[in-house]
Amino acid sequence: MAKGLTLTKEQLLQRQNEIASIALSFFNKKGFQKTSMREIAEAAAMGKSSLYDFFTAKDEIVVFIVEEKMKNLLQDTRNIITLNLSPTSCLKKLMEMNLTYTKENSGLLLWVKSEERFLAAAYQKRLKKLHYDYQDMFQSVIERGISVGFFRNTDSSLATRLLINSMLSIVYTTRSSNSPEDMLNMTLDIFLHGIII
Repeated sequence: MAKGLTLTKEQLLQRQNEIASIALSFFNKKGFQKTSMREIAEAAAMGKSSLYDFFTAKDEIVVFIVEEKMKNLLQDTRNIITLNLSPTSCLKKLMEMNLTYTKENSGLLLWVKSEERFLAAAYQKRLKKLHYDYQDMFQSVIERGISVGFFRNTDSSLATRLLINSMLSIVYTTRSSNSPEDMLNMTLDIFLHGIII
């Protein structure tokens, strides 16, 4: 940003999103480690020192991208949980939302999983916190279901991870048996009712 130029909060966020989009295209093409801040700055039509006014490191760009995507997911999760639905209906709505999110961000999610280990520890910690916040909200629905007798007493943390991770099998499968939505319904049926006759 030019010296003496003051951006509003909205302008700053817009410019950060523009830079993040440029950076993400480089990360997808070249990988995180092979992309330089200089390349990102040039593609964003700014000097490298100006880029550091927006992001202190490449790692921060990655975390910014994920945080922006997760903001809506976390808020939508809170909104569903407060609807006072039965635990089963709440779980179904959360899974439908999770499927939509996973489909819309499938490339980003794969990229983050493969490149996350290259981030500095502090940035890895921030990403983990986002994931844990989401898992905790999701887990609270399962725990409520256990406490009111909808679900049997089980390891709610493991159940949460199994359900959330089932989206990976649905979205990334190369041997699709049905539409993602149909596979989600079958997944929920198997999860809630089991496969034993």
